[in-house]
Amino acid sequence: MPKVSVIVPVYNVEKYLEKCLDSLVNQTLQDIEILVINDSTPDNAQMIIDRYVNTYPSVVRSFLKPNGGIASVRNFGLSRAQGDYIAFVDGDDYVDVDMLQTLYNEAIKNDANVVVSDFYFTYEHKETVYKEYPYQNTKEMIVNLFAVLWNKLYKRTYLESLGLTFIESSRFEDVSYLMRMAPYYDKFYFVSRPFVHYVQRASSITASHNYKVKDIIIVLNDILKYYNEKGFYQTYRDEIEYVFIRFTLGQPFRSSSKIANKKDRIYSLDLLWSTLNSNFPQWRKNPYLRTLPGLKNKYFRIVNKSIYNLSSLIFRML
Repeated sequence: MPKVSVIVPVYNVEKYLEKCLDSLVNQTLQDIEILVINDSTPDNAQMIIDRYVNTYPSVVRSFLKPNGGIASVRNFGLSRAQGDYIAFVDGDDYVDVDMLQTLYNEAIKNDANVVVSDFYFTYEHKETVYKEYPYQNTKEMIVNLFAVLWNKLYKRTYLESLGLTFIESSRFEDVSYLMRMAPYYDKFYFVSRPFVHYVQRASSITASHNYKVKDIIIVLNDILKYYNEKGFYQTYRDEIEYVFIRFTLGQPFRSSSKIANKKDRIYSLDLLWSTLNSNFPQWRKNPYLRTLPGLKNKYFRIVNKSIYNLSSLIFRML
C-alpha cells in the first residue's frame, strides 16, 4: 500500500501537464502513486500521460473516463486511491519536490487527519504567497478557510469515515466538500510553508466569466441543507451566514458581472442577490461582517441593492 495517493484531474491542460507530472514523479517521498485521470479531454494530453506511465510504470496510473467535470474526476479518484493519505494536485499546477515528504512526515508525527500548508499564487512574471490561516476550531475554519483541496494532505480513513462525495452538478465542488468537512474538524495540523504553485491562467475554470458562476448557488444551498439535516445549523448559523455573504457578494458576484451575455449576466446577479437575502434577510447584522477587518468586508457592510447594481456595472467595464 503506498503512503500517498495523488489525484490529478486532466482536462484542457496539455500545455501545463508535463510540469505538473515532473513535479510529482520527482517527489522525495518515494512510496507514492499518481492517479492521472483523463476526463475525456479534447487535446493531446493522453499522449503525455502515456509517456509518463511508460517511464514510471510503478508510480503513475492512467485512467480515461467519460467527461463529467472535475467533481466526477475527484470522486473517481477517491474510489481508486490506495494510499494511506490522499493529495489533490490539479493538472495545470505544480508542487515543490519535497511537498509530500514534508506533509506526510508531519501527518505521521502529529497523528493528523489533515495537514494544511501555505501556497503560491503563480503568475507569468511573479509569485505571491498565500498564508493559510491556522484555524483552531470549526467556526474559524468555516469563516477563514480558503476553500481549495490541493494545499492539504488527508488521511484516507478519515475521509472515508466522513462519507462525503463531491457534488457532480457544479463547479465549486471543493467549497462544498470542505465546508461539509468542517463540523468534523479534528487533528488538523498546519505547516507554515508554501508548496503548491497555483498557476493563474486566463482560460482556467475559475477565471472564466460565464453563466456557470451561478453554480455557487447550488453549492451554498447544498451546504445549508447539509447543516440542517445533520443538526449543525444552529451551532454554526453565524458562520454559514457569513459564507453566504462571502460567496454571493465576493468573487462569484464579480465573475457574474463580467458575463458577456446580458440575459445570463442579469439572471446570475439577481440569483446571487436573492439567494443571500431570502436565506438571511438580516445578514447585515452578522457578527463576523461587523467585526472582521479588510476592504472587502467594508464593502459588504455598506452594500444594498442600488450599490450592488452599480458595482456590477463598474466591474463590467473593468
